[in-house]
Amino acid sequence: MDFRQMRSFLAVAEEGSITAATGRTHLSASAISRQIKALEEELGVVLLERSAHSIELTPAGEVLARDGAAWVATAGRIAERVREVAKGELIRVAYAPSLAGPMLGPALECFAQLHPGVRVQLFDASTTEMKCGLRSGSYDLIVTVPGSGDESAIEWRPLMRLPWRVATPAASGKTGPLQLAELNGARLLIYQRDEYPDYWRLVSELLRDSGAKPVVVGEFDGWTSLRTAVEGGLGLALVAGHDDAGDRILLRKIEPQPEPVCVSVGCRRESPPGPACLVLIEEMARAARQRG
Repeated sequence: MDFRQMRSFLAVAEEGSITAATGRTHLSASAISRQIKALEEELGVVLLERSAHSIELTPAGEVLARDGAAWVATAGRIAERVREVAKGELIRVAYAPSLAGPMLGPALECFAQLHPGVRVQLFDASTTEMKCGLRSGSYDLIVTVPGSGDESAIEWRPLMRLPWRVATPAASGKTGPLQLAELNGARLLIYQRDEYPDYWRLVSELLRDSGAKPVVVGEFDGWTSLRTAVEGGLGLALVAGHDDAGDRILLRKIEPQPEPVCVSVGCRRESPPGPACLVLIEEMARAARQRG
């Protein structure tokens, strides 16, 4: 069983609702729901009976809530002892694959040569999950696009600027640039509002300024699912574009080009990064510059 999934389940069991558990876990409601669903699938049982206004534990859920707390406490103590014995530094980095994936690989390769004794863990996470995890101490660094209201808790360092693109199926055969106004009435695929609020704000501003009114036909929890939907011809998507999105997607330029997004690395203001962490940030910046 996954430690984080168990902690989310116990928080819901003790608080009585997923909404109440968000403040305790520092995760969004949708993230908690996904973790509990994954736990149910692993165990092959239903843990929660969900209705429109309430959540109740099933008999299996009651057993897990009773015995799971002891399991989590024991697992936590074991993990702490292992970390103490290892005495190796660990850097936990959450990132958005569509923004940082091509840059992180070269940065980590160079970092490993400079600090072979430091371990780096990577977490594919939504914007909301990243920021909540950073504030709670689950992550040391996050790589995403800064949003409004982050400045008091997160210190950002810009890495690179990425242009907006319209992702279309390669099978459409259309490769030329387009204007945002041409998206009027188009089928639009987009990231989930609660998991990517800054993306929603930026896309809404772009469409409002252009006068385009596309029809949102799907919301997705990450780049992998969004890309698959575009490849399948379900619609178009506005994304911050890399040169390489795969063989089945075309990233068409927008004319005139909107203000690019600034991909940045963030750390907690109250807990400045250590020397190894600063080196990793420098390697990220170097890799971003080399990508142009």
